[in-house]
Amino acid sequence: MKRIAIISTIAAALTIGVTSCDLDLRPVGTIDPSNALQSLSDAQHLRDGNYIAFRGRVSSNVTYTGDLAGNLFHASTGFGQRGLTFYNWLMTSADGDAQSIWSAMYSGIANLNFFITNANSCDKSNWSADDIATLQVYKGEAFFLRAFYHWMLVEKYCQDYVGNESTYGIPYVTTYDPTSDQTKYPDRGTLSETLGHIYEDLDSATAYLTTPGAVGSIYLTSDAVKALRARIALNTGDYQSAIDNAGELVNSNRYPLVSDQTAFNAIWGEDSGNEAIIQLDASYPNSLPGGYGYNYVGYDANNNLYMPDYIPEQWVIDLFEVGDIRFKAYFQFVTVTLPPGNAESDVYIFTKFIGNPALKDPNSQGYSGVNKVKPFRISEQYLILAEAYARNGNNGEAQNVLNTLRSARGASPVSGGDILEEIFNERVRELMGEGMYWNDIKRYHKDIQRGAAQVDASIYMPSTYTTFHRGWGDHRYVWPIPQEEIDSNPNIANQQNPGYSGN
Repeated sequence: MKRIAIISTIAAALTIGVTSCDLDLRPVGTIDPSNALQSLSDAQHLRDGNYIAFRGRVSSNVTYTGDLAGNLFHASTGFGQRGLTFYNWLMTSADGDAQSIWSAMYSGIANLNFFITNANSCDKSNWSADDIATLQVYKGEAFFLRAFYHWMLVEKYCQDYVGNESTYGIPYVTTYDPTSDQTKYPDRGTLSETLGHIYEDLDSATAYLTTPGAVGSIYLTSDAVKALRARIALNTGDYQSAIDNAGELVNSNRYPLVSDQTAFNAIWGEDSGNEAIIQLDASYPNSLPGGYGYNYVGYDANNNLYMPDYIPEQWVIDLFEVGDIRFKAYFQFVTVTLPPGNAESDVYIFTKFIGNPALKDPNSQGYSGVNKVKPFRISEQYLILAEAYARNGNNGEAQNVLNTLRSARGASPVSGGDILEEIFNERVRELMGEGMYWNDIKRYHKDIQRGAAQVDASIYMPSTYTTFHRGWGDHRYVWPIPQEEIDSNPNIANQQNPGYSGN
């Protein structure tokens, strides 16, 4: 059977390893919607599942796929073509990474719609007032996550927003209604309409999530809503809203910037929680995220060898000045051993996600690459605030905010020059590897221009990939809607993104 991407994930969202051609059947292992939520305990179990899904959807290939398509890394000679599709810009409507991210978001949305529907309709006549109030908080979390997942899809499968408001958005799904009736399947609507739905969900989240934020919170708070609003506002040209929301978080002083090397290292090496507006919970061995990063370290503990799949480009290394505490936390100078013939090269590798020792097998000698996921950090809000000021014509305030962050990181202040370009570079220094670079490229309308390798002999086809260029406007800046989705949903049959088959 050809899998129906959105609709099948809605039908199977609460099943355990089941695929069925009859979307009205509930196989063994499925939660019966009619009695899935009868008590606060039931709601807590479903909420736990939503957080587990959230943890998975802000790690793994969601974070690294866009980075590999950019110009932060070169593939090493030993990368084994892992990540090649996006690294080489071979994206098609049948690509597995694009399809898996699409399906992951919609399966998460299906679970959230199931929760919201049942939270609204369940009999609460015997619930206490406190239990009802708690359920409202859980609903607020669900509305937030529904907005977040749809925005994640917009970032990848839609045009950049400003000037393209009337182009296609993404199907916005707000009901749990598994059906095989194709006439009920959603179309893409416009990008402006999609954004309107996102803000409707964020308004609901704001109404229900009233708990003030706290550093390192493992649960969504009112501050997380502000952080997402600021992120979306920056990317949609609503600069005053970005200033208002990011500014409130920055000026709250609830999330002080770290300026000490040891403390900054602990943000990543130990998941200290410092600077995190949200840091999702994780524990070994059964509650782990997929990992932030790709195989950037590739350490073979048995032979004490480093064999990374991807190595930072030289321009990235050159971005950092002496004394910047991020450089020591994010990079390590090692000898890599790579094919052919176990050739050795001395290079900096990317070790930001070296892994929290508490989240790996205590008997393992290698690097796990698994850290607690931090989907919102205060440093991003500083950068949003600075960029929004700059795009709103207030370069002085933009420079002040940027220099506050740089001072905390041990970097010298900037003055004059192209402030937006300075902010772009600072986003690379601060947020590299956290899944934001692809959207930064789109917002800035940047060409993809790969440059010099640290060592030519360590990278795959250096003559090709040190000069690799894709110009802004290439259709692959927007990812393809999975062909299975196009084939399954007649309402988007003619709504594929330009340049891909099926449009």
